[in-house]
Amino acid sequence: MKNPDKFLSDSGNSGVYAAPDRVATLKKAAAVCEVAWMELDLKSVRDKAGFLAQCRSTFGFPSSFGHNWDALADSLQDMSWRAARGYVVHCRNGGAFSRRSPQDLATALEILEPTPAYWKTKNKVYLVLLDSETRGGREWANFPD
Repeated sequence: MKNPDKFLSDSGNSGVYAAPDRVATLKKAAAVCEVAWMELDLKSVRDKAGFLAQCRSTFGFPSSFGHNWDALADSLQDMSWRAARGYVVHCRNGGAFSRRSPQDLATALEILEPTPAYWKTKNKVYLVLLDSETRGGREWANFPD
Protein backbone atom coordinates (compact mmCIF):
# COMPACT_ATOMS: atom_id res chain seq x y z
CA MET A 1 0.00 0.00 0.00
CA LYS A 2 1.41 3.32 -1.09
CA ASN A 3 -0.21 5.63 1.49
CA PRO A 4 -1.50 3.62 4.46
CA ASP A 5 -1.71 6.72 6.66
CA LYS A 6 -3.96 8.43 4.12
CA PHE A 7 -6.10 5.29 3.83
CA LEU A 8 -6.46 5.10 7.62
CA SER A 9 -7.47 8.75 7.81
CA ASP A 10 -10.52 8.34 5.56
CA SER A 11 -13.66 6.87 7.16
CA GLY A 12 -14.91 6.14 3.64
CA ASN A 13 -12.47 3.22 3.57
CA SER A 14 -14.24 1.50 6.45
CA GLY A 15 -15.10 -2.10 5.70
CA VAL A 16 -14.34 -5.79 6.09
CA TYR A 17 -11.39 -7.00 4.05
CA ALA A 18 -9.27 -10.04 3.46
CA ALA A 19 -6.15 -9.22 5.47
CA PRO A 20 -3.29 -7.88 3.34
CA ASP A 21 0.07 -9.62 3.19
CA ARG A 22 1.78 -6.63 4.76
CA VAL A 23 -0.18 -6.30 7.97
CA ALA A 24 2.87 -5.00 9.84
CA THR A 25 3.11 -1.94 7.58
CA LEU A 26 -0.53 -1.14 8.18
CA LYS A 27 -0.13 -1.64 11.92
CA LYS A 28 2.75 0.87 12.02
CA ALA A 29 0.67 3.39 10.07
CA ALA A 30 -2.24 2.89 12.48
CA ALA A 31 0.00 3.85 15.40
CA VAL A 32 1.12 7.01 13.59
CA CYS A 33 -2.50 7.92 12.79
CA GLU A 34 -3.70 7.22 16.34
CA VAL A 35 -5.95 4.44 15.07
CA ALA A 36 -6.44 1.69 17.65
CA TRP A 37 -5.13 -1.67 16.49
CA MET A 38 -6.73 -4.75 18.04
CA GLU A 39 -5.45 -8.29 17.47
CA LEU A 40 -8.40 -10.66 17.79
CA ASP A 41 -6.39 -13.88 18.01
CA LEU A 42 -8.77 -16.84 17.82
CA LYS A 43 -6.17 -19.57 18.15
CA SER A 44 -7.59 -20.93 21.40
CA VAL A 45 -11.26 -20.19 20.61
CA ARG A 46 -13.46 -23.24 20.09
CA ASP A 47 -17.02 -21.96 20.60
CA LYS A 48 -19.27 -18.95 21.16
CA ALA A 49 -18.33 -18.57 24.83
CA GLY A 50 -14.63 -18.60 23.97
CA PHE A 51 -15.14 -16.10 21.16
CA LEU A 52 -17.05 -13.69 23.38
CA ALA A 53 -14.43 -14.01 26.13
CA GLN A 54 -11.67 -13.28 23.62
CA CYS A 55 -13.59 -10.25 22.34
CA ARG A 56 -13.99 -8.91 25.86
CA SER A 57 -10.27 -9.26 26.44
CA THR A 58 -9.17 -7.90 23.05
CA PHE A 59 -11.53 -4.94 22.91
CA GLY A 60 -11.31 -4.17 26.61
CA PHE A 61 -15.06 -4.28 27.08
CA PRO A 62 -16.21 -3.16 30.52
CA SER A 63 -17.04 -5.71 33.22
CA SER A 64 -20.73 -5.14 32.48
CA PHE A 65 -20.30 -6.86 29.06
CA GLY A 66 -23.17 -9.35 28.74
CA HIS A 67 -21.34 -12.25 27.00
CA ASN A 68 -24.00 -12.73 24.32
CA TRP A 69 -24.33 -11.81 20.64
CA ASP A 70 -26.51 -8.74 21.30
CA ALA A 71 -24.04 -7.41 23.85
CA LEU A 72 -21.21 -7.88 21.35
CA ALA A 73 -23.07 -5.96 18.64
CA ASP A 74 -23.87 -3.15 21.07
CA SER A 75 -20.35 -2.99 22.46
CA LEU A 76 -18.73 -2.81 19.03
CA GLN A 77 -20.68 0.39 18.46
CA ASP A 78 -19.68 1.96 21.75
CA MET A 79 -15.94 2.21 22.13
CA SER A 80 -16.13 5.14 24.57
CA TRP A 81 -13.64 3.46 26.90
CA ARG A 82 -11.15 3.20 24.03
CA ALA A 83 -11.13 6.60 22.36
CA ALA A 84 -9.22 6.70 19.08
CA ARG A 85 -9.38 8.29 15.64
CA GLY A 86 -10.43 4.94 14.25
CA TYR A 87 -10.18 1.20 14.77
CA VAL A 88 -8.61 -1.80 13.07
CA VAL A 89 -9.58 -5.31 14.12
CA HIS A 90 -7.18 -7.97 12.83
CA CYS A 91 -8.96 -11.32 13.15
CA ARG A 92 -6.58 -14.24 12.84
CA ASN A 93 -6.02 -17.91 13.60
CA GLY A 94 -9.71 -18.82 13.38
CA GLY A 95 -9.17 -22.27 11.84
CA ALA A 96 -10.04 -24.34 14.91
CA PHE A 97 -13.03 -22.11 15.68
CA SER A 98 -14.22 -22.49 12.10
CA ARG A 99 -13.94 -26.29 12.21
CA ARG A 100 -15.43 -26.84 15.66
CA SER A 101 -18.18 -24.25 15.57
CA PRO A 102 -18.80 -22.97 12.02
CA GLN A 103 -22.21 -21.55 12.88
CA ASP A 104 -20.76 -19.50 15.74
CA LEU A 105 -18.05 -18.14 13.44
CA ALA A 106 -20.73 -17.28 10.86
CA THR A 107 -22.73 -15.41 13.52
CA ALA A 108 -19.60 -13.58 14.72
CA LEU A 109 -18.86 -12.45 11.17
CA GLU A 110 -22.49 -11.34 10.72
CA ILE A 111 -22.05 -9.12 13.78
CA LEU A 112 -18.66 -7.76 12.72
CA GLU A 113 -19.72 -7.07 9.14
CA PRO A 114 -22.01 -4.02 9.69
CA THR A 115 -19.78 -2.44 12.33
CA PRO A 116 -17.60 -0.49 9.85
CA ALA A 117 -20.71 1.11 8.30
CA TYR A 118 -21.78 2.33 11.73
CA TRP A 119 -18.39 3.94 12.43
CA LYS A 120 -18.32 5.45 8.96
CA THR A 121 -21.40 7.49 9.97
CA LYS A 122 -19.35 8.76 12.93
CA ASN A 123 -16.51 9.80 10.57
CA LYS A 124 -14.13 7.21 11.98
CA VAL A 125 -12.36 4.57 9.97
CA TYR A 126 -13.14 1.03 11.11
CA LEU A 127 -11.48 -1.90 9.40
CA VAL A 128 -11.97 -5.58 10.02
CA LEU A 129 -9.13 -7.63 8.52
CA LEU A 130 -9.72 -11.36 8.21
CA ASP A 131 -6.89 -13.83 7.69
CA SER A 132 -7.48 -16.85 5.45
CA GLU A 133 -8.47 -19.07 8.42
CA THR A 134 -11.08 -16.64 9.69
CA ARG A 135 -13.16 -15.87 6.60
CA GLY A 136 -15.85 -18.47 7.26
CA GLY A 137 -15.66 -19.81 3.70
CA ARG A 138 -16.83 -16.46 2.32
CA GLU A 139 -15.21 -14.15 -0.17
CA TRP A 140 -14.32 -10.76 1.22
CA ALA A 141 -13.05 -7.68 -0.57
CA ASN A 142 -9.30 -7.65 -1.08
CA PHE A 143 -7.48 -4.95 0.83
CA PRO A 144 -6.50 -2.19 -1.59
CA ASP A 145 -2.89 -2.00 -2.72
